[in-house]
Amino acid sequence: MRATAGGRIAAWVSLGLVTAANVAGYAFDLYHRFWWFDRVLHGATILALTLWLGLMVFARALTGEPRQRVLVVLLLASLGIAIGALWEVAEWGFDQFAPGDVIKGKHDTILDIVMDSAGALLAALAAKALLHQPR
Repeated sequence: MRATAGGRIAAWVSLGLVTAANVAGYAFDLYHRFWWFDRVLHGATILALTLWLGLMVFARALTGEPRQRVLVVLLLASLGIAIGALWEVAEWGFDQFAPGDVIKGKHDTILDIVMDSAGALLAALAAKALLHQPR
């Protein structure tokens, strides 16, 4: 199975946009200027990464038997959540070696993981919906 052309384009465009937004966030200090920027970007980044993985890597598994599809959607969402957790570890590591304050405490980390989880689940569901189903 393959993703629809529109789905593949959406996956690549969303990945490009969040990459640009992440770079802009650091380059223009948007994380400190706008309280909501980090929250939105966590959800959007994990959504884009998980959507891309779902459409480009897991497409065949997402079109299996109905019970298998639910399992694969949950596994894909879990993969996105895991990527978000690794992102938090990277933020912590950055704070250990570079000046700055990427992690602003436990509350910040938990909200980031909540946004990552929401983005991952939405992406897994979107990946399933954007797959071409042959007749």
